[in-house]
Amino acid sequence: MIANTLPHVDSALQEIADKVYNGQRISDTDGLYLFEHASLAFVGALGNHVREQKHGDITYFNRNFHIEPTNACIYSCHFCSYSKLYAHRDEAWELSLQQMMDIVKNMIMIR
Repeated sequence: MIANTLPHVDSALQEIADKVYNGQRISDTDGLYLFEHASLAFVGALGNHVREQKHGDITYFNRNFHIEPTNACIYSCHFCSYSKLYAHRDEAWELSLQQMMDIVKNMIMIR
């Protein structure tokens, strides 16, 4: 039991942590409780423990990116502060194919 090593953590979170540290699967209910009550640092520590148990000190990262070819838009979403309406296209920007390819090449070069 690791309850003594987790000060200021409620008993339900301690029980979940005990499951993780003992190599047991957590339930959907446990996962929901973590989502609703645990700090990001707490969940991250549990996840890191599982990663270290499975893979040692080896970590892999997946880097995703996307290209926004323009901010000119035909829609008028009330929540968007990013796009320029098509009527104000002169205020918008648009990337050329070469500019987009340069972005891809730069992302490939960065390792």
